[in-house]
Amino acid sequence: MTQTLGDMLLETGRITKSQFELAKIEKDRTGAKFGEVCERLGFISHEEVLKFVGQQFEAPFLDFANTHVDTEVIKLIPEEVARTSKLIPVEAKEGVLTVAMANPNDINAIDQLGGITRLTIEPRIADEEAILSYIDELYGMTVSPEKVIEESLSQALSMDEVEEETPPLIRLVDSLIARGIKERATDVHIEVDESVGRVRYRIDGVLYTAFILSKKIYRPVVSRIKIMASLDITETRIPQDGSFRFTYNTQDIDVRVSTMPIFYGESVVMRILQKPKFLMSLQDLGYWGDNFERFKRLVQKPYGMIVITGPTGSGKSTTLYAALTTLNALEKNLITLEDPVEYQLPIAKQSPIHEKAGYTFAKGLRSILRHDPDIILLGEMRDEETAEMAFRASMTGHLVFTTLHANSASAAVARLLDMNIEPFVISTSLLAVIAQRLARRICSKCKESYVPSEEELGYYEQLRNLKNPTFYKGKGCERCKHTGYRGRIGIYEVLEVNEEVNQLILQKALSVELEKASKLKSMLDDGIEKILKGVTTIEEIRRVIG
Repeated sequence: MTQTLGDMLLETGRITKSQFELAKIEKDRTGAKFGEVCERLGFISHEEVLKFVGQQFEAPFLDFANTHVDTEVIKLIPEEVARTSKLIPVEAKEGVLTVAMANPNDINAIDQLGGITRLTIEPRIADEEAILSYIDELYGMTVSPEKVIEESLSQALSMDEVEEETPPLIRLVDSLIARGIKERATDVHIEVDESVGRVRYRIDGVLYTAFILSKKIYRPVVSRIKIMASLDITETRIPQDGSFRFTYNTQDIDVRVSTMPIFYGESVVMRILQKPKFLMSLQDLGYWGDNFERFKRLVQKPYGMIVITGPTGSGKSTTLYAALTTLNALEKNLITLEDPVEYQLPIAKQSPIHEKAGYTFAKGLRSILRHDPDIILLGEMRDEETAEMAFRASMTGHLVFTTLHANSASAAVARLLDMNIEPFVISTSLLAVIAQRLARRICSKCKESYVPSEEELGYYEQLRNLKNPTFYKGKGCERCKHTGYRGRIGIYEVLEVNEEVNQLILQKALSVELEKASKLKSMLDDGIEKILKGVTTIEEIRRVIG
C-alpha cells in the first residue's frame, strides 16, 4: 500500500506533529489535498511537495529550468489530450516517451498516451502551471492577451467614434488586465502626456512600458475602467477610488482602482491583488542563517511586540503571515486586524478594517482584546492611538505582530518615539524590529557566472578585499522576458532588543548606537551574501538599498 504524503512528511521530519495535525484539520475543512494545505500554510515549499509526491508514485520530479523539451515530440500527442490531462511530452528515446504530468498517478491518461503513441510512457511529476505554460507556448493554439489587444486596438481605431461600451473597447481593457495578471504584475499604470497614452506594468517592483495608446483610444479606456470600478465617468477634476473583481482562468482576482487628474487628462492605477496559492516559509522568503535563527526564536516568545518595517510593497504582510505559520495555532487564540485580509489563515479569527463604517485599527484592537487573544496580528500602526493600544496589549501578556513605515530597523525606534510612545514602554515591550526590501532574483533558466570588474567590487567596502569572487547575472530569455530576472527575494536586517539596546532606547540614543548594540547584520551585508550566493545581482542591491 502506498504511504500517504502526510506520513512521509512526518516520518522524514519535514513537518512537526503539530503541523501535521493542523494540516489534517484544514484538509478536512476545505477538501484540499494534504500537500496543497501544507504549501498554503508555509510548512513546505511547492517544489518539495512535488518531489515527495513523485516518490509516492515513483515519478521523479522534473524541473523545466534544467530540462530541454524536444519540440518534435509535441506532435505525438494531440493538444486536447495534453490540456485535458495536464501533461507535456518531453523526450522520446529508444521506445520510451518521457512525459511531464501534473498527476503522475493518472493511470487512464498514461494508458491513453501509450495507445496513441505506441511507446512506453515514463511519467515525471512537474509543476502544473509550468506544464500549462508549455502547452500554450508549444502548441501555439491559444489566443494570447497580446493578440486580443492587437486586434481590439485595430478594430477600435477603425471606428469613427470609440465608446467605452463597444465590444472592441471592452475586449481591449479586459486583455490589458489579463496581460498584467499573466505577467505577474502587481500594478497596471495607464497615463497620458501631450501626444500619447501609455500602459505600464510593475513586475518584480520595476515598471515596464507595454503598450502605447493613441489619445483617441486613451479616454475611452479610462472611462471603461471607471465604469468597471463603479466610479463617476463625468467627474475628471478630483481623484476617485474604487474596485472590481476580474475573472482570469476561473480565478476571481480583486482589482483596486485609483484615478487622479493630471495635466493632460487622468492617470489610472489598477492594483492587482492576486491571493497567493500558498504561504512561503521564512527561509523561502530569504531569512537565512543568523537572521532566520533570531526570528524563529523571537516568534516563540509568550508576549511582546515584533515590528516589520519597510516601504509599501516590500513584503511586510507576507513576512507576518510566514511568521504566524511557525506558531502552534491549535493551542493559541490568533486574531488579526487587516486592511484588507490578504490570505485566509486556518484556525484564526481574521477581521477586516472598514474605515468608512468607523471600524478602524484602534477601534478593532480595543474590541479584540476582549476576545481573549494569545497572538494579535495588527496590519499597521498608522497613528498614535493605535500604537499606544498595541503596546498596551504587548505589555499585558499578548504577542503582537505589526508593521510600521520606516527606512531601517533602528529608524523605526525613532519613529515610535515621534508617535509619543514613552521610551520605557518601548524598551519593556519591543522584542525586535525587522527591516526589509525586495530584490529581484536572477532568472534560473538563463543564469550565468562572470568575473566582476574592479569598479563593481569598489561599490562596497565589504567587496574590496574579496579574492577572485564569482558573480552571477541573467543573460535574458523568454521565461524572464529578457530582463535576466524572475521573482524576488527578501533582503533583511533584524534588530533584536537585548539589555544593552533597552538601555539605549531609554536614553533616546542615536540609530547607529542601537545597531551596534544589537550586533545587527545590516541589509547591505545580507544583500551582499545573496549576491555571492548567486541569488541576485549587485545592480539590484544598489537599486533597492543604495
